[in-house]
Amino acid sequence: MPTKNYHLDKFHIISSTEAIVEDIVKLCRNMNNETFFHSNGKWSAAEHLEHLRLSFHKSWQGLFIPKFISRMMFKKPQEAPLPYEELQEKYELLLARGAKATKEYIPNLHNKRSKDEIIERFKHTANRYLNQVRYYWEEENIDQFQFPHPILGNITARELMYFNIFHSWHHYRSMKQRNGESNEL
Repeated sequence: MPTKNYHLDKFHIISSTEAIVEDIVKLCRNMNNETFFHSNGKWSAAEHLEHLRLSFHKSWQGLFIPKFISRMMFKKPQEAPLPYEELQEKYELLLARGAKATKEYIPNLHNKRSKDEIIERFKHTANRYLNQVRYYWEEENIDQFQFPHPILGNITARELMYFNIFHSWHHYRSMKQRNGESNEL
């Protein structure tokens, strides 16, 4: 497979993230409550959404750390960031080899929130993350800082932003599939 050696710029990272967040919200809003909370041994759409919220929140926390503290905590990246497609392939390979969400990313919906509350919390957290990317990170520095990722290891800020796009698409596809399964009942 030929390697694509280009990177999404900040504008495309933001617009791609906004688009998938919008698609996820639209999909979830169009589900009835039974479908939204239906699990049958796999994560429900509600749990997928909460998992994504937790992921966006953790990403926001990392990107919120003042850059000089981030540099002290996580050092400067030693390698150039991977292009989007290569990072996505690496992540999918790790999942195929058995990588799973760590405890802090496992959704816990035992507090009985409503569908609308879960969707609004997701939107709020995704927008908070997007605003952090939009207003705090410049194109010139997103490859100069790195953060630990529980599956991918140390990744640059750009790679973290890439992750949030393809990770969201991964769960969107799962929610669409689950929506189809639930509608067949």
